[in-house]
Amino acid sequence: MTTTVKHRASVLVVDDDKAFHVATSAVLNDEGYTVKAVTSAHEAIDELRQRTYDIVLSDLVMEKMDGLQLLEHIQTHYPETPALMITGFGSIETAVKAMKSGAFDYLSKPCNNDELRIKVRRALDHQRNRRALSTLQEEVNKLYTFHNIKSRNKKMRDIFELVKKVAETDVTVLIRGETGTGKELIAKAIHFNSPRRDKLFTTVNCSAIPEQLFESELFGYVKGAFTGADRDRKGRAEETDSGTLFLDEIGYIPYSSQTKLLRFLQDKSFDRVGGTETITSDVRIIAATNQPLEEMIADGAFREDVFYRLNIFPITLPPLRERLEDIPLLAEHFIEKYGTSFGKHVQQISSSVISSMMNYSWKGNIRELENIIKRAIIKAEGECITDIDLPENDVHTGAGSPPDIATAIENNIAFKDYMKSISVDAEMKYLITALKAHRGNINRIARMMGVDRKTIYRKLSEYSIDIDRFRS
Repeated sequence: MTTTVKHRASVLVVDDDKAFHVATSAVLNDEGYTVKAVTSAHEAIDELRQRTYDIVLSDLVMEKMDGLQLLEHIQTHYPETPALMITGFGSIETAVKAMKSGAFDYLSKPCNNDELRIKVRRALDHQRNRRALSTLQEEVNKLYTFHNIKSRNKKMRDIFELVKKVAETDVTVLIRGETGTGKELIAKAIHFNSPRRDKLFTTVNCSAIPEQLFESELFGYVKGAFTGADRDRKGRAEETDSGTLFLDEIGYIPYSSQTKLLRFLQDKSFDRVGGTETITSDVRIIAATNQPLEEMIADGAFREDVFYRLNIFPITLPPLRERLEDIPLLAEHFIEKYGTSFGKHVQQISSSVISSMMNYSWKGNIRELENIIKRAIIKAEGECITDIDLPENDVHTGAGSPPDIATAIENNIAFKDYMKSISVDAEMKYLITALKAHRGNINRIARMMGVDRKTIYRKLSEYSIDIDRFRS
């Protein structure tokens, strides 16, 4: 039988008053904590070197090395460990100084036991939350590293290089591309690979905010600015101070709000709706659009000066139909991402399905591909996707066909991927035509194709072809 041992939070008590040791240790032991008591700051430093403590509870007034000096050591070497400082009667000023130096909180002697329990519990909750947030931040940072953005396409690889370079700066970026091409993913890649990665990334979907609410949503409002404004409220720009503000679908910003946006783009300053105080917010702006902003300028629907403030560093994402060599790679990525989370054991996709996808127009781009793969995983019976839902009237013609050899070489497409993109469909069509011509006679087809019977049967299985259809 396996016994699970629950972690008991550990507390290091530092005080030269042994009576305080006994009383405090008894209270904290009753709460289920592991307690170690020492009588000097030097002993505390030795303890912290030897093992990890979840919290330090230290007196401020001690000989040789006082509590403030110990606090400075903890802040420097163990910043994740919260410190509660204990002060004697009449030393509140010293306690406040300790708080300003980074102490989580303080207690006054003689300690109230309930107050001791509450403040230790709060400090431990704070530490757990910080650790959870730090772990989450690490996971998010990993998610948006460049190797997680999949592509073999030369244009996309060139874009990744641009993104790496611009991420290190604070330059405003305008990302352009059709719906579903991954504009927000690129925006997040810029943020999470920038010096602002530990700050907020806030998305404002400009197309989803009613015109009359846009300014209050972006810049906030003051109490009494309009009916229902019963308190002051910060806007997204102010909340995201020091972080990155992603203005998605920027072309939908009301023309009446663009003057205020221009001021914000110029000097990062604004007034809340109904307010007179000028507020500044140090945010990095990344905008995205699928609209022809130049045409909107000509039609008087978008300000030219706003466009030039946004278009400092433009990035244009190609649609999926112009990067067909990425379809097998993206399909594999989505199968890996969703295969087990849907309670399925899907691990691969048949070449016949790949062929069908290579001949589809992908008007919804990567987002459409992701959704179609999700449906295919849910419907799949085994480890391999052999069927996929694609509208029959939405296939490629001309420009959407697989790349020619020169383009494939220019884009560094591997030979096997190039052959997969152009020959799978041809091979399947050849086999079906041969089956029709020879009425499903495997011996004749094998001789004609110059292969053995096992190869024919393997191809029939691979392409999910029912041979009995041709034996009439």
